[in-house]
Amino acid sequence: MMKRILTLSLMLLAVTLFAQPEEDDQTRKEKLKAHKVAFISTELDLTPEEAEKFWPIYNEMDAKMEEIHQEKRGYMKKMRNMGDLSEDEAYENMEKIFDLEAKENSLRKEYLGKFADVIGKKKAVKVYIAEEKFKRELLKKLKDHQNQRGRGGRGGPGGPGRGGPNGGPEFDR
Repeated sequence: MMKRILTLSLMLLAVTLFAQPEEDDQTRKEKLKAHKVAFISTELDLTPEEAEKFWPIYNEMDAKMEEIHQEKRGYMKKMRNMGDLSEDEAYENMEKIFDLEAKENSLRKEYLGKFADVIGKKKAVKVYIAEEKFKRELLKKLKDHQNQRGRGGRGGPGGPGRGGPNGGPEFDR
């Protein structure tokens, strides 16, 4: 029953996230986070006592991960304009990205232990499995949504935001 509710919730998430372009980024992020929390809660099947101990720790980790991701995005943005960088700058930026990825993995490992202390080792492992599962399902919903748009739905061929025939970009010929 919970899996059905979760699936329905994800479907509504996809519609909500992509059918309302007027919605600001912050509202989207909040909705996405709420769905992620619901998804992880369902996957972990936490008792109320476990949830009370788990969520503050998870939120702490999530905030630290977000800081790392923001920093990493900054370097990735610089890398997109690689033509503006010297060889040394490009190389150093890539090293910094790798360092941040190592920091992410170290943080995951640290919090695996913290999660295990409050919800047990198996459920601690399930946290990371649930996160990956959530990402895959979210990407699938995004892909399905984009496919729907490409078949003549809102924004499909000839619709807003599409330039060329068959819904693809319009190139100068």
